[in-house]
Amino acid sequence: MTLAAVMLLVLLTSAAALMSADDMRALDGAIETCNREAALPVFTDEMRRRSVTATAAYEEQQGINQERAEIAARRNAPDGSDDRALGKDALAKAQRELARVQQALDDRQRALDDLRRLEGMRREAIDLKRQYFLLRCPARKSAER
Repeated sequence: MTLAAVMLLVLLTSAAALMSADDMRALDGAIETCNREAALPVFTDEMRRRSVTATAAYEEQQGINQERAEIAARRNAPDGSDDRALGKDALAKAQRELARVQQALDDRQRALDDLRRLEGMRREAIDLKRQYFLLRCPARKSAER
């Protein structure tokens, strides 16, 4: 994984405050016992968390799009010299560098796509857990306890 992909993971993971599997299981336990003090903060913070995550993903995609345009411009720009004039070594070096930059960009895109998938799964899980909590733990039921 490239440095850019690692930086993306750090950025989005910190921005998204992704829940671990242990956090999800703890939320399940809070729902099963109708522990409002443990469950409600997760649900009430959800819209802020989603907003931060959406902004971070948008900014990363915008950066990737900009780099793609720059790479395309480098690849297609007339450099004023004939490829034969560059020499085989210089041409091969330039092509390797362009391939390396393109690979790093592809790695960033894959990392972002993976995080979007994970975020979608997390959102679906939280939404289902919220629905289950509301059905299982109505407000009047906790007041009776």
